[in-house]
Amino acid sequence: MTTNDISDSEAEGKLKGNLTRFVYFRLFYNARFYYPIFTILFLDYGLTLEQFAILNLVWALTIVVAEVPSGALADIIGRKRLLVTAASLMVVEMLLLVLVPMGASPLLFSVFLLNRICSGLSEAAASGADEALVYDSLKALGRESEWAQLLERTTTTVSIGFFVTMISGALLYDAGLVNGVLGWLHADWSLSAETVIRLPIVFTLLNACVVLVITLGFKEPTVASTGKEPHRSLWQQLLGPFRQIMAAARWTLGHRFVLLVILSALALDSVARQFVVLASEYYRIIDIPIAWFGFIGAAMSLLGILNAKLSRRMVSRQAPFTNLLWLSAVLMLGFIGITFVVPLFGVVFAVAAFSILGMVSYQSSYYINKEVDSAHRATVLSFRGLALNLGLGLASLFYTGLIAAIKTQEATGLADDVLRETVFTQALPAFPLYFLVLLAGVLLVGRLAVSKRDVFFRRPTD
Repeated sequence: MTTNDISDSEAEGKLKGNLTRFVYFRLFYNARFYYPIFTILFLDYGLTLEQFAILNLVWALTIVVAEVPSGALADIIGRKRLLVTAASLMVVEMLLLVLVPMGASPLLFSVFLLNRICSGLSEAAASGADEALVYDSLKALGRESEWAQLLERTTTTVSIGFFVTMISGALLYDAGLVNGVLGWLHADWSLSAETVIRLPIVFTLLNACVVLVITLGFKEPTVASTGKEPHRSLWQQLLGPFRQIMAAARWTLGHRFVLLVILSALALDSVARQFVVLASEYYRIIDIPIAWFGFIGAAMSLLGILNAKLSRRMVSRQAPFTNLLWLSAVLMLGFIGITFVVPLFGVVFAVAAFSILGMVSYQSSYYINKEVDSAHRATVLSFRGLALNLGLGLASLFYTGLIAAIKTQEATGLADDVLRETVFTQALPAFPLYFLVLLAGVLLVGRLAVSKRDVFFRRPTD
């Protein structure tokens, strides 16, 4: 065996390792123990509801601003560097919450503000770069056909991880339970309430350290490496990401199928995600005990395993347009069902929104990575991320305006909890109507902007 043969064998082994690292990167990056108690965690630290709303807005805006530039940077300087940056920012954002003193103060809000900015930048840096690196690894290995199976495997693993963290995160936040277990182990062992509040953050910080180690082990595929242009001035280097964005934008406009995939994902994801954000209030209105919320969220995450298998079959056997119609029908049936506010059993209709989120993520990833060329892959994927976040922002603005309008029409004598429940229930019919408007817009764009439509109706087996 020659030296070149050994070198090629080592390179191939590292590229194969990327496939496993991708699965574990997604697992540990998304396994955040504070998710089931996200809102009350922020409030227990000492923040007000108004500050919580501001922080969420800052987080969303950070992602929107950084999404596309980070994708362009990934295509220019390498996807591994962006993933290492994302992992490093995750470590910083968790470390800030572990160290910040509790209690309402300007320092507390400032630290949480920095936390949200780091979190948004981390999400933007990771978005698209991981998929681009791994798909190009498959391409370098000549195994692009395995992309659907790898997505299914990843979704299944992440769903199981999310199931575990949803339950364990809520249990870690229960001071009585934690100290009860510690007391059973040793009579003198106990933790203060402040320490227990930090436990989900501490465990997530440990996950962040694991993510950092995983990203450092990635191997940049040769096909994804753009190299450095010789004798470039500083000004040319600074303009590089913007040139990349414009080049990817021209590519996307020239490949209308990818554009329609992104717009379809926006229509489906934005409305479904807006409902998911409000799901706990819906559960409360249909008389589900609060103690069940964590277990319902965990059960919804396990649906990701079934959704991944179903999505793989759909993209392998059916035309893209057929899949869009199926997903739209499922979401519409779910939205129509929630408007009836059926006690207890109404939770069945909520399954549609949670399922659509996973299936849209899977299918849009499949179609975009299959069509886009390597030079623009991370940037085009960042366009999808930008579109989904803008879609959620528009849906949130629409919902906020609708709630305000309904409140002005209601009697002022109602108690606060009754008014909140009444307004929420009256706003539910807006979900199917808003989605129909978005879907009609997507179909109209497809009709007017795309001349060769056979790709939308062509089955993979044709």
